[in-house]
Amino acid sequence: MKSSTWLPVLEQLAKGELISGSQLGANISVSRAAVWQRVEYLKSIGVDIHASDLGYRLSHMVYLPDLLMIRDHVGIEVDLLPEVCSTNTLVLESRAERCLISLYQNQGRGRRDRRWIAAPGNALMFSIGTWLNCGIQDLAGLSIDVGIAICQVLNGLGVNACLKWPNDLWVHERKLAGLLMELQGDQDRTFVVIGIGLNLWPTSGVNALTTSMVDVSDHVWTDQDTGSLINAVYLAMNGYPSRTPANRIERYNAVSFLNGREINVISGIKQILGIANGIDEFGRLCVLTHAGTEYVSAGDVSVRPR
Repeated sequence: MKSSTWLPVLEQLAKGELISGSQLGANISVSRAAVWQRVEYLKSIGVDIHASDLGYRLSHMVYLPDLLMIRDHVGIEVDLLPEVCSTNTLVLESRAERCLISLYQNQGRGRRDRRWIAAPGNALMFSIGTWLNCGIQDLAGLSIDVGIAICQVLNGLGVNACLKWPNDLWVHERKLAGLLMELQGDQDRTFVVIGIGLNLWPTSGVNALTTSMVDVSDHVWTDQDTGSLINAVYLAMNGYPSRTPANRIERYNAVSFLNGREINVISGIKQILGIANGIDEFGRLCVLTHAGTEYVSAGDVSVRPR
């Protein structure tokens, strides 16, 4: 179902009031049967709608970004598409400096080719693309810089978010947000895309080890918060070439979720058991083992606290 079909229904329901099928249909100029079809579709992609003889109501608030409001707060071109395959894919294909927000990604991706699942209005999802005068080989610490920047924004909102190396944000042993970095370039210049997914409300059917802003904070997410987060990510990306490894290590240690904890690292068929001991100058995770220090690079790797 096209977003132009389901979005008007969600916008009506986002007002938070109980509304009858006939009134909802009249508001958007469709039949009650068409309303029912759209509601069923929204429910099938995770929107929590309570239906009764009296009408329809959302079980909780949703966040529908106001593009004009967000543009007032950011220093980069921002667009919004209600439904896309993947914001990262579209920004990567454009090779243009921009930010793309979406309500729903029908082919959303996370690290290690995992699907990112979020119902429309339940999460903030966007991707930022920019060109950096660095080779791909020089960008190993970039996702860490961005993760630190996101932690700092959320900490400023009273959320005790920490960075679980290399690019997940956790609160109270549960994942709140994640980022996915993709690169295209050569030895001198690289187009970088970083996609962000932040859980604002719980979405049914996802991993139990997840949490959301409503679970960890009384703060109600706003367009100003979205603008602050976009700016923080954009500045972290463009400021990367000027940062020193020592500065990165210091800032990482201040928000690390893993430091000092026993962890299990799985990379292919290799498994490392040890104590997380920060990162090195290349952004690699340092793991203290019985045999000495092991250095783990980000990539197709799983890191689990024990």
